[in-house]
Amino acid sequence: MQEFNKAIRLNFYPLATQEFKFRIWRKKYQQEKKEEIFEHVYRNTLPTDGGKDKRDDYWISFEQIDGFEEFMCRQNHNHKLTQHFLFNLLLQKVKISFRASNYIIPQRRFRKILFLALKDHPQGKETIWIEPYYMQPTGRFGFLIDFKFRKSPEVPYSRDVQRLSLSLDANFRSNRNFYIDKYQKIQDFLKAYEAKIFPLVFDGTELEISKNMEELRPDTLQTKKYIFQNGATDISQYKGLERNGPLEKLNKKVCLLLVYRKKDEYLLDDLIDALKGELYSLTFKGMRGLFELEIEKIERIHISGFTERELIQATEKIKSVKENNKHLLTMPIFIGDKNDEHTYYFMKFCLLKENLPVQVVTLQLLGKRESLKWSASNIGLQIFAKLGGKPWKVLPSSERSIIFGIGQAHEKKDGRIVKYFAYSVCTDSSGIYKKINVLGKSDDEVSYLEQLKKNIVRTVEEHIHNGYTKYVLHIPFRIKRSEIETINEAVKQFAGIRNLPNTDFVVLRVDPNNKFFGYAYTNSLIPYESTFTRVSNNPVAYLVWFEGLQYHKEAVYKRLSGPVYIEFYWTNREMDEKEKIQYLQDVLNLSGANWRGFNAKNVPVSIYYCQLITDFIKRFPEEIENIDRILNPWFL
Repeated sequence: MQEFNKAIRLNFYPLATQEFKFRIWRKKYQQEKKEEIFEHVYRNTLPTDGGKDKRDDYWISFEQIDGFEEFMCRQNHNHKLTQHFLFNLLLQKVKISFRASNYIIPQRRFRKILFLALKDHPQGKETIWIEPYYMQPTGRFGFLIDFKFRKSPEVPYSRDVQRLSLSLDANFRSNRNFYIDKYQKIQDFLKAYEAKIFPLVFDGTELEISKNMEELRPDTLQTKKYIFQNGATDISQYKGLERNGPLEKLNKKVCLLLVYRKKDEYLLDDLIDALKGELYSLTFKGMRGLFELEIEKIERIHISGFTERELIQATEKIKSVKENNKHLLTMPIFIGDKNDEHTYYFMKFCLLKENLPVQVVTLQLLGKRESLKWSASNIGLQIFAKLGGKPWKVLPSSERSIIFGIGQAHEKKDGRIVKYFAYSVCTDSSGIYKKINVLGKSDDEVSYLEQLKKNIVRTVEEHIHNGYTKYVLHIPFRIKRSEIETINEAVKQFAGIRNLPNTDFVVLRVDPNNKFFGYAYTNSLIPYESTFTRVSNNPVAYLVWFEGLQYHKEAVYKRLSGPVYIEFYWTNREMDEKEKIQYLQDVLNLSGANWRGFNAKNVPVSIYYCQLITDFIKRFPEEIENIDRILNPWFL
């Protein structure tokens, strides 16, 4: 490993003093409800005396309450309690040092977190958030600190919001200095406000934070490799296709059906020429040149507007063209407006009911030749995959592994779930998409959870005779506790009933939008792609950089995302570090299996495909009945 890559600076500032005592008041828990005691009490376990061996359950308060005993608590008596205490101190200090308009405490506080406002904008507030944390691998308490732009609820998402969020730079281009800008925001904040917050003072004790971020030792996973025609491999998706051809070709030629408003017809020639490889041959050789797919026929269907009636009529015309060209593959291409989501999803819905995919290309993209130049290859890739072609797969770390990504599309009204819907996206460890299974659909949570448990067992069982020795579930992090427990129970039940020797059952929680961020000792502060480091021991969890610098190529041309948090939620047996890293490798590999774009590799397809499907199903929760019968990835 290169010298400057030997440490990752995490967005965690440890306390300068790690051993301290603090005063609490406690009362033994005797099955009372919280409201029967006091509103502002906290329940957790503590040693019954000064040691740690014998523990009991207590109601805990940071203020004196009649009937509660005083207890001097050490920082290591209960890590969660100490974090709770640190947050209480932080909150008291912030309320003294800042005006109420300068800090935000989220009302639904699942995390002990507060936001300090740096600067107001018409679109929202620049903030720094602070959260107490115990870093298990190093055994240190401190505070996670990071920048976040909080968009005002009434403000629509826009390029200005992206710029203020640091995703775009001052010129509204992809912010290649994203890491540097975030790091600088934190440093500027500490320089201006650290003295107003720290030290935190209690009972004559002062707690300062370190001047430097916590450094963790990283390691690296294997670089992703892609497999193409005749088993040829390459480290580049595009170059590999160009040199070797797609993994699995289509055995028919294609008929493209262009659906557009008459007034937009002038934009079509560039799109057609690009797909034929006649416009941007240096960046995209066309459907034939890259995917070995011949365009035999192009039909045009023009509509007067984007009304639902017009789209339904267009669907009927598409069905007729398909019926008259059975010897060809039918691929509708809809020319839509980027700002009109309803039309996009309704067109997709109409065609999905007829088991037809659709490729949407926006007017805004077609109106900018330079944008089309770089997007044409991705449009071609999606068309090829939606028709059933397989452009590539990743070289897996384990050949006999099946992976299920779990997704949800719950319908809410007034903040309450009124319809539950869950499904799984099945791939193998090479990233080959297999199918979607509906796992649960009900307006009653109890019934839904029963379906979820039963159908997960059934879904896993479908693949039991296919020679797999690893069954892995990837679940999104923001999922209800009751669903996590049901999924876990189902996998445990299946593993217990089957009692298959030499077979692993693993549940991983995958969170691309987590609270951690890390900086390398590189000019851009960006770690190398495939870097990982452990951030928790119980549960075991890692940060993995799916995107990052390329070895021997440190130039950065776009905004690169932060690390993905991966937690081992449950395994059917104890695993050593080497085995866990192999599962991390599979998750990393799946980020390269994304057939939606050549450089789309920040999230594993097990999670990303679920996001795409969720966005669609939420708009049509009742009508979609056939998504589990369509074998091609229509959602790309």
